[in-house]
Amino acid sequence: MSEVEEHPEQHEEKLLDSLVRQARDLSKAMPGALSRVTVTAGDHQVEVEWQAPVTVAAVAGAVPATAFSPATAVTAAVPAFEPEAPIGHAVVAPLVGTFYRAAEPGATPYVNEGDVVEAGQELAIVEAMKIMNRVEADRAGRIVKILPSDGEMVEYGQELMYIEPVSSDTE
Repeated sequence: MSEVEEHPEQHEEKLLDSLVRQARDLSKAMPGALSRVTVTAGDHQVEVEWQAPVTVAAVAGAVPATAFSPATAVTAAVPAFEPEAPIGHAVVAPLVGTFYRAAEPGATPYVNEGDVVEAGQELAIVEAMKIMNRVEADRAGRIVKILPSDGEMVEYGQELMYIEPVSSDTE
């Protein structure tokens, strides 16, 4: 009988400790501000998310090849490209909560990409502790990108969508 079979809780604890150490080491080695770390012992998952985009070259140079062993089944998800710079002004989450594009499930979204909005217009809601908090446009313009999915958790200050100025001759 192996040690894992005799003491499965100790094996899970050691595995979790190893995952936490590896996530901490990875977060120290990577450029940019760390925004989220998820470590799970069951199914051996580690997720690390940064505010700034991370390139594949940065990961390859920052993390030694021996940092992760196949036994822990850990992978680092890194975008394969640099995203384009956002166009326009970022509308950010006013608090931590759940992002909703409509007043209720199945209802028409407040706005869609391409819509022209006015300052003060409701764009979405963020639910926190069963209270629906309005997300309003702080300037007029066109919605060029909506970032979170409906029902996704968002953090305080997280970019939700971008508004670009619209000249009167393009409307």
